Amino acid sequence: MTTRPDCELSIIIPALNEAAQLPALITALGSQQEIAIEIIVADGGSSDETTPLCRAAAHAVKVPFRVIDTPPGRARQMNAGSRHAVADELLFLHADTTIDDPQLLANAKRYMHGARSKNSSDHIAGHFGLHFIRAQNNHDSGYYFFEAKTRLNRRDCINGDQGFWLSKAYLQQLGGFDESLNFMEDARLAHKIFDHGRWVTLPGRVGTSARRFEIEGLKQRQTLNAIICNFDRIGFQQFFDVATEAYRQQDQTGNLDLVPFFKIIHRLVFTKGLSQGLRYWLDTGRYVAENAWQLAFQRDCQRNRKAGYPPGEGEQSTLRFYDRRIAPLINSRPATVITALLTLLWFYGVLLIGQLRS
Repeated sequence: MTTRPDCELSIIIPALNEAAQLPALITALGSQQEIAIEIIVADGGSSDETTPLCRAAAHAVKVPFRVIDTPPGRARQMNAGSRHAVADELLFLHADTTIDDPQLLANAKRYMHGARSKNSSDHIAGHFGLHFIRAQNNHDSGYYFFEAKTRLNRRDCINGDQGFWLSKAYLQQLGGFDESLNFMEDARLAHKIFDHGRWVTLPGRVGTSARRFEIEGLKQRQTLNAIICNFDRIGFQQFFDVATEAYRQQDQTGNLDLVPFFKIIHRLVFTKGLSQGLRYWLDTGRYVAENAWQLAFQRDCQRNRKAGYPPGEGEQSTLRFYDRRIAPLINSRPATVITALLTLLWFYGVLLIGQLRS
């Protein structure tokens, strides 16, 4: 289908065997109102019916649509899609994203324009709040907390599930997505934007499946996510070379077992010597201290959920007090050392209990 010359937004979706989910997203995007879009699916080598089903869905809703073939790897696919984009504005979405508001993109476009005018800068990126689509009704408070976190503009609260909206020119200035590793491409771009620009939360929300959390366990998956974010931040790359295989071995086993990952960490952390191992733990303590604000935010979420507010709404007085009074103390060097020691004790306590149980 021919791309319209007045295209305002290029939506780029990396795909690999997404026939079961992506056509529904194409249909939802074709229903968006008051904004001219094109959809680019960057296909990493699908062997199912992803391409023909998506073409049929796009044809049914009469939305400009293209498929480009790329090497596999989400970063490579998204970078390739951006190079083919017609519009000056880009939105990166995951294939399992769901959208239920036909005004979502038009409202986001107006919000982005306002944010850029207010800051007199194009160095702004937007993300949506996240809604988990669940098959189970347990862990309500946990999902409320994590959904509320996605409305914040803090480090390690923004990921690709929420959609990334930024200008094509700004993405090029940032150097695109990091293609050096097959993971964390969204987090690394998010950190670049924190360092060189500003994040804003766009109005509305997008949905994503909670299936992984429901299969693996909400706490276990979020703990592993925190470990991954920490090790990427502190440069402990040896972990990723080995952890991928550990995860693959239990990928179909259901509940996520963290003990194999803890064993890997224990085995690798001092391989470069005692000094480097202690540095990793100290840096981990600093990372944990930087994220201690989540305890204050959790208190606000408990109060707001009880009061009936949707995730992300309501008073955040505890978090404000933490940022103003507690954070300077927690982020000091003595507190970082104490946090590192506490994290070390927690880590080996979990590892010991896990080994005893097995």
